[in-house]
Amino acid sequence: MSTILSLLPLALLFVFYALFVKLGAKLYKRSQLPWKHAFAFGAIAILVGGVGALLNFATGSNLGPVLAVVLGLVIQLALGGWYLGPRTIAPSGQAIEFKGGVAVAAIAYALVFLLGVVAAVLVPLLAGKSQA
Repeated sequence: MSTILSLLPLALLFVFYALFVKLGAKLYKRSQLPWKHAFAFGAIAILVGGVGALLNFATGSNLGPVLAVVLGLVIQLALGGWYLGPRTIAPSGQAIEFKGGVAVAAIAYALVFLLGVVAAVLVPLLAGKSQA
């Protein structure tokens, strides 16, 4: 049972990222993205990130944190343009193409970053209040 519970954070990461991709599509010119494509992009992004972390670990050399974030962002944006561009539909009925896919991926990345910043500020505040 504890093994299944240990996979819960990964499952939540997958669900939240798909939700942010779907929200990113909605925020980008009120475009529509089916859930199956949001989940598929989330899976692709998590898989690519995992492979990158594995390669980083296997080579024994660590990228600097700034370089790792920039490289991760560039890869996420390229994947977004490639995968989300032809699958996200603008209100006009046309696909948003590569540039629009990049924008949707950037919005999703920004939402994940914002959630991380909020969590980094909020969790210590809540932990401090619970100990008081």
